[in-house]
Amino acid sequence: MDDDIRVAAVARALAHPARVRIVRLLAAQTECRGADVFGELPLAQSTISEHLRILKDAGIVTSRPEGTGMAYCLAPGAFDDFISMVTAIANAHCLVEGTGC
Repeated sequence: MDDDIRVAAVARALAHPARVRIVRLLAAQTECRGADVFGELPLAQSTISEHLRILKDAGIVTSRPEGTGMAYCLAPGAFDDFISMVTAIANAHCLVEGTGC
C-alpha cells in the first residue's frame, strides 16, 4: 500500500497545470530562485508559493534559503519511483489478454 500512497501523492501534486509548469521550469535548470519562478507564471506570489509547498510535500521539489529569498530545484530522483511504479501498472495491464498493448 505504501507504493500506492506514494504514486497518488506525486500524481496529486502534478494534477494542476501550474505545478506542471513549475516542474518544467525547474527541470530546465540546476536551480531557480523563487523570484524567477514568480516572474514566469501569471499567478499571485502566494498562489505560486502554495503550489511550491505542494510539490515540496510530495518530495518533487527541494528548497534552500538564498539571500532574502529561496532557491528551488527538483529533488534528486524525484520521479524514479513514480515512473517505475506507473510503468509496472501499465505493464500489468498489458498482460491482460486483448488490451492491445
